[in-house]
Amino acid sequence: MKKIIAIIMAVSMLLALAACGAKQEDETTTGTTAETTTEITESETEATSGEDKTEEADVTAESTDESEESTEEGEKKKPETKAEILAVYAEVMNKVKKDAPGFTKVEYQELPEEGRVITSGKTLLSAGLSVASNFMTSKEDAEKKPDVYPKGNDMNDFPIRNTPKGCMLEDPDFLKVAKYEELPNGNVRITLVTGTEKNPEPAAHGASTAPSKTGGIITPISKKEIDEKLNGGIVSAVFKDVNYSLTFHDCESVLTFNPENNHVVSLTQTTRVSISGSGKSLGATLAIGNQDFVNHKIITDIKY
Repeated sequence: MKKIIAIIMAVSMLLALAACGAKQEDETTTGTTAETTTEITESETEATSGEDKTEEADVTAESTDESEESTEEGEKKKPETKAEILAVYAEVMNKVKKDAPGFTKVEYQELPEEGRVITSGKTLLSAGLSVASNFMTSKEDAEKKPDVYPKGNDMNDFPIRNTPKGCMLEDPDFLKVAKYEELPNGNVRITLVTGTEKNPEPAAHGASTAPSKTGGIITPISKKEIDEKLNGGIVSAVFKDVNYSLTFHDCESVLTFNPENNHVVSLTQTTRVSISGSGKSLGATLAIGNQDFVNHKIITDIKY
């Protein structure tokens, strides 16, 4: 019995550390962003041509008019490519960090059974995962006690955590999905879904660049920090030869904002990380092929 409890505690501690890391550092998946959109007023420049103007002047005027009209059309153009949509998202997210509005945040975690793959020690690991879920915040509890931040707060808990920027991703090709939608009520909704990245690290405190692509959109769990905790205490005492990885995938950010005043209406981030690894405890070999850890962050009631 003591051996079983020790193994469960080790597994629970490992996954609980991941949960705590997500709650304290996350951002991904998902901070609120204010998008900066410039309202474009249409103005048509009429080319004047008179009999007293030379043919060369007429050609120059027509060329200038076409250039101005082309520029205006470019400014009015709805962002369509990943690069264009990401640029708008980044502009809005970076602005909201400076504006420092008040907001309400609801954050909770899941360890879904769907997609779970245990290749060795199924009974013990299943029990350990059940215990690990007790370290997490349920949706019900999070909604009962949301975190409320006043205007002028330091925005450390607004994605991306502890940085002056709300988006630092520079590679649009890392996005699996980039969608820009104009809603019936006049608001705009941007949806971004990231690709896959193994063991990404979050941005350092106060940094304006991220060491990983995932870290440019959300605040991923730091494997380095988990490793430091695994090297001491009860985990290292009962869990040997630990080898694991954290693969972030399909992390989603959904930003809704008012293009008239560039104010954010809501932001939802869903961070998905696949945990896989193995280890030994008191002669028993435990191995997880896959266990998804999901962190939900919902930011609403934004007050400027």
